[in-house]
Amino acid sequence: MRILVSFKVTPDFEALRESDWVAAADDAADGVQTRYVRRVLNCFDESALELALRLSEALAGAGVTASLDAVSVGGRDVEPYLKTLFALGYERADRVHTDAGLDLAPGVTAALIAGYVRRMDRSDLVMLGCRSGPGDGGTVPFRLAEALGWPCLTQVIEVEPLPDARLRVTCIADDGLLRATLRLPCVLAVGNAVVSRLRVPTLTDRLARRDRHIQVHRAADLGVDVDEELRRQTCTLAGVDRIDRARAGVVIGGATPRDKARALISGQLGTVIRNP
Repeated sequence: MRILVSFKVTPDFEALRESDWVAAADDAADGVQTRYVRRVLNCFDESALELALRLSEALAGAGVTASLDAVSVGGRDVEPYLKTLFALGYERADRVHTDAGLDLAPGVTAALIAGYVRRMDRSDLVMLGCRSGPGDGGTVPFRLAEALGWPCLTQVIEVEPLPDARLRVTCIADDGLLRATLRLPCVLAVGNAVVSRLRVPTLTDRLARRDRHIQVHRAADLGVDVDEELRRQTCTLAGVDRIDRARAGVVIGGATPRDKARALISGQLGTVIRNP
């Protein structure tokens, strides 16, 4: 079994200042500036990376040979994460380079991953997060599955190996949990899995695999014309608005609890305030 996990490194939007969102709202064409914000793993992709590690270990325990690979579409800021995956036991960790901004272009991202699967990796199980951050509509897994002609399950929270190269997959459905038995190949979109954190490699593991080489692929190597794919996109950034998360509240006056209770019952409330 050949397992591939596609992941994305995103800016830590929680660390942005309020003024950055205000500036972006005034000039939406430039988007939100995130150059100074640290990069983090998308939370759903992080779960997919850990689930794939556990699946690989379970397969090895059952005597099944499995390879574990990872790929990310992005710039050089993803390479520290790729080196971490080497230290954790991933056999291959590649990067697909593109200079184009793909936050609002899920079709292009899916085409690049599909090209990588066909031309470079030949995997028969692809795992990735169900969403990748702001600007993503959660369609990349489905577009990827359509491009490959494979079935796709979303909101996956657990993957277990079965005999005859089958998998038992647990997903979150509208009315509870859904457990399905799948044959490969397939695409699994990981959702709110219980396993939400990627394990941390030891220093010994990092030193033992520090010479592993990260391969960088261009879109042309994968048979994808990014400019042409972008021209087909119908989604453009029209504006950026901050979400007002302030809460309204009331301070009830009174010197004692009895006075406050009387004011509350009588409707003679105090000052209305708004707290962020």
